[in-house]
Amino acid sequence: MGRRPHDHLADVVEAIGKIRRYTRGGQAAFRRNAMARDAVAARLIRIGQAVKDATDEGLDLAALAPEIPWRDVAGMRDRMARRYRDIDYGIVWGVVENELRPLERAARSILKKAKPRKARSGTRAG
Repeated sequence: MGRRPHDHLADVVEAIGKIRRYTRGGQAAFRRNAMARDAVAARLIRIGQAVKDATDEGLDLAALAPEIPWRDVAGMRDRMARRYRDIDYGIVWGVVENELRPLERAARSILKKAKPRKARSGTRAG
């Protein structure tokens, strides 16, 4: 079975959780740890791709959560993937500190609204 557009937002939430784990030691630890920097960069690229995929599959993210700069999220993916040698980890840390929480809130809110409602017990369809 194929993936639904909302599945991509679940990928965003999952990637943000992993970024939180990778950066638990704070900014100084992040700057010292090349593996953490690489892992965070990979997850940010994945987030941007998931946003692109959700949009391509019909989610109007701008209408669902206009407070999030969705095009910028996707654009960051493009810049990081294409110009990986030029990644500015100061900017990456700024995204980790300032942008992921609102992005996660928006993704979770959209996912919550998309969940099908369960039928009440005792009622019959038909």
